[in-house]
Amino acid sequence: MRWTGAVLLAVLAAGVARAQDGGPPRPGEGGGPGSEQWQKRARLMRTLAIADALELDDAATLKLRDRLGRFEDKRSPIQRQLFEQTVVLRRAAKGDTTAFAQVDGAIQKVLTLRAQLEALDRDLFAELSAGLSPAKKARLALAMAHLPQQMREMAQERTRR
Repeated sequence: MRWTGAVLLAVLAAGVARAQDGGPPRPGEGGGPGSEQWQKRARLMRTLAIADALELDDAATLKLRDRLGRFEDKRSPIQRQLFEQTVVLRRAAKGDTTAFAQVDGAIQKVLTLRAQLEALDRDLFAELSAGLSPAKKARLALAMAHLPQQMREMAQERTRR
């Protein structure tokens, strides 16, 4: 897996470097959780974490990346909406009176969006775990359970820079 990670990291890093050559970031694309660059890094992290847990070779890791990509295409708009609603809630929590009227709606949207993400995670696990041994299923479950914390840490690191 170490070679797989190095190869995939090199391929994706080259793609990120090419994407960065497109000029300065636009408003809203400053590298935060909503940016395209952050999404690419998150996809890379998910792919490598799962590939490492399942001890996949290079070819299997690339297939995994494609399978995860299909789920990520569904996940991204949901996460963007979730991010927007948490911004509203943070503004209200800090005392922004203009956000107070939006709190109840934002809470309901957050709960609905989180349920949608949970359903996607279940579908992803079901697809990835099909045909795996119990030990590999357990490793997959643990890797997927750790991913949200890893994503939060990555987002916090990005905001500190």
